Amino acid sequence: MTNKFKNQKILVTGGAGFIGSHLVDALVKEGAKVVVIDNLSTGHKGNLNKKVKFYQLDINDPKFEAVFKKEKPEVVYMLAFNTNVPKAVQDPVFDSQSLTGSIKTLDLARRYGIKKVVFSSTSFVYGNTKRLPTPEDEPHRPENPYIISKSTVEQYVQFYGRVHGLNYVIFRYATTYGPRQTGGAMADYIRSINAGRQAEIYGDGKKTRDYMFVGDIVRANLMAAYYQAPQNITPIFNLSTGKETTLYELYKKIGYLLGRPEAEPDFQPDRAGEMFRSRLNNGKVKKYFKWQPEFNLDQGLKITVEHFKKNNSAEKGKKKL
Repeated sequence: MTNKFKNQKILVTGGAGFIGSHLVDALVKEGAKVVVIDNLSTGHKGNLNKKVKFYQLDINDPKFEAVFKKEKPEVVYMLAFNTNVPKAVQDPVFDSQSLTGSIKTLDLARRYGIKKVVFSSTSFVYGNTKRLPTPEDEPHRPENPYIISKSTVEQYVQFYGRVHGLNYVIFRYATTYGPRQTGGAMADYIRSINAGRQAEIYGDGKKTRDYMFVGDIVRANLMAAYYQAPQNITPIFNLSTGKETTLYELYKKIGYLLGRPEAEPDFQPDRAGEMFRSRLNNGKVKKYFKWQPEFNLDQGLKITVEHFKKNNSAEKGKKKL
């Protein structure tokens, strides 16, 4: 424990979700007093650390302000967001709720004198750029409503920084994975292959992703709470390994770890709004945070698959009882 967070009041929106719950656990371990806001649309109560104070609320709920007023947090981590990209493509109006709720969070942070806001964005804001590895100054090319919303919130974060003096850090995550993940392609591959089924891959399997283990994401977020950017540096950082892996390669790695190296995917036609390649330049965060990833894909996948197997066995045991 570093004692930097001891007795600090920290608010985490989306703290019952995949990444949020890991961050909450780390903050609690560091001695912080953590408050979690989550509407449980994708988060789970089972992910919640028993030492946190939990409010089951949507960030658009009028009662959200009362949490700021009562709890008086010093730092706010913004992770609450719709992450279902296909649904965002089909229903942009639904997806826009993440945008409005995020703006509300920023305005409450301004009004209640929050010392630092850390916003979780995505590498997908770069769209189908040909500039690889992609640096932070690459223009945004949103391919779907989810990315439009993330990109727009980034602009609002910077607005609140410029105009209202809000102290912030924006992280653009590479494709994050790890224990507790239930959504996304990797989780689907693991579930399907483990069950002896084929998982779907949209396209020819040659799309690439820069896969980032959740533990490395959490470390950077802890550092962000105390990071002060030099005046000439915009505090926006890629979090990535700087390496790309095809979806097919990922599928085969998972099959090997699950004892089914012969497993093959069910190739389906491509979907609208997809990114074809992703590999981020992480030089900026290495320079200014002195951070670098500690897990490569093989190490992270082994931990992730073992967690799934352990918890899947536990669930089967409960059903038998």
